[in-house]
Amino acid sequence: MPIKITERQLRRNSEQIASVRAELVLLDEQWAYLSDEADTARLYALVSETPISERTHQRAARHVEVIGQQRSQVADRLGQLEGRQDALLDQMSGRSR
Repeated sequence: MPIKITERQLRRNSEQIASVRAELVLLDEQWAYLSDEADTARLYALVSETPISERTHQRAARHVEVIGQQRSQVADRLGQLEGRQDALLDQMSGRSR
């Protein structure tokens, strides 16, 4: 593959990495916030022992789980992109020798 194409792919891949990292930071912040909210709801449910507070806790716990799954998927995508970047860099360094 010509070096210009590899450079273009590397640039595009780097942009995607930056975007995915920003998404991961956002998901981390959301997860931390929702996790705190779920913990608070759990404590409230334990103290109040009402069905409404238990449903609130369950809902909050589900939100934390969903955000955690999304975060895991985004982290996997980031790993794939970084692996692709390494391969492109290896490809470029192999040609420059």
